[in-house]
Amino acid sequence: MRKILFLTILFLAFTGLFSYARAQSEEDLEKMGLKHFNSAFLKAIPQKNQASAHAEFALAETAFQKAIAKNPNRINTYLHLGRTYSAQKKYAAAAETYRSALVIAPQQKEIYLRLASALEKNGDYRGAINALEDLRALESDDRAIRVIDDFIGKLEKRAARTGPANSRSGELP
Repeated sequence: MRKILFLTILFLAFTGLFSYARAQSEEDLEKMGLKHFNSAFLKAIPQKNQASAHAEFALAETAFQKAIAKNPNRINTYLHLGRTYSAQKKYAAAAETYRSALVIAPQQKEIYLRLASALEKNGDYRGAINALEDLRALESDDRAIRVIDDFIGKLEKRAARTGPANSRSGELP
């Protein structure tokens, strides 16, 4: 069984690397990254195949990183990379990816939400609150502002319960 698993991982790595060599554009790399992400998230994880999921996520990360290197202004690629990190519970890496995206697109509200989520899951409640406060400043819809305020209130309670030692201070770019 281990031999089959090893050969499967080796095959995935080889075919993934071969595919990267052929990819020409950031769009191709992004599509490849999404293919690997979906394979990990929609197939390998539900089948409890951790080794395959790990290999597919690694290939997705590589594809998204190469796409960003080719075109560092392509926001969707940052969002895909951040989601890939979050799916693996690499919340600090996800937060850094979203911070990089905010430098390029500081008016894109979705990035603030994703950043707040990654920071919260990483235990950085103060950083999550800061991200949501920045989002609130951009928001004009009263209903959305109430939802943001409710979320901030919940995070403030969590931050108070954990105390300053467990609540990191996260500053936005």
